[in-house]
Amino acid sequence: MAKELKVADHSHPAAYWEGGNYELNLSFDTLRDRQWQHVMETIWEHPYIYGPLIERYTPGSNVPPQAAIQTPPPTATMTQHGQMKIDEAVIGCDILATRSLFECLSVLIPVGMFDNLVGSSDMGSQSAELQALNSVLYDLALRVYDVAPFKIAAIGYERGCQLPAELRSNADLCKTFVEAGNALVHDEVLRTINLTPDPLEQVRAHLRWLAPQQTIT
Repeated sequence: MAKELKVADHSHPAAYWEGGNYELNLSFDTLRDRQWQHVMETIWEHPYIYGPLIERYTPGSNVPPQAAIQTPPPTATMTQHGQMKIDEAVIGCDILATRSLFECLSVLIPVGMFDNLVGSSDMGSQSAELQALNSVLYDLALRVYDVAPFKIAAIGYERGCQLPAELRSNADLCKTFVEAGNALVHDEVLRTINLTPDPLEQVRAHLRWLAPQQTIT
């Protein structure tokens, strides 16, 4: 049985928002306004996410009032705050939408929310406690793909938005991305970085699961 995440007990509220972020980052081609609306609605309709809220939620405090769902205007970024439930842990999260030189949506969960977790590049595959969190983020990514297909959805600590053009042009970055895995990748992107889609698990039309530390031949 997998270990459950436990909420930290900090004396200072700011400590919950420290330690870096465990993230889901969805990289898109250009989205229209209506597509962005569908994406944001899908995020906030997820059964384990509550919001948006007018301000950040800190464990142990009152839940802030809800705010209206917003979409990012062109050439801008926008952050909305929410609450997420992972097993019995109820934590705060941020949703960051970027609509600038690239289009990306990031779900940011501060590592400081959890007891005895330390951020590291391999924590997604090494920490048994993160299994439930990974499952929620994986499910959320697939729900978004169903309304607005993305090119890459990467899960992990401080992953950032993974851009196909950067992976194609930077061999070291591409190697790091493939070794980290824990990502849903469009067939088109896999081919441009010289990976064959067929050996990978297909989870949606033209979308494959790239597992952590997977060796592909």
